[in-house]
Amino acid sequence: MDEDSGDTALVLALKNRSVDVITTLGVNRLSFPDEEQLIWARSQGRVL
Repeated sequence: MDEDSGDTALVLALKNRSVDVITTLGVNRLSFPDEEQLIWARSQGRVL
């Protein structure tokens, strides 16, 4: 999840439902431009 939508309660709720979710904070990608975040997410087989 992007840092703009990284609500801790939402992330925890998704993880509790076995959704494979990561955050920009968790993968050390804070403050990257949206385009770079999208390119990285795609390279990892993820959606943003």
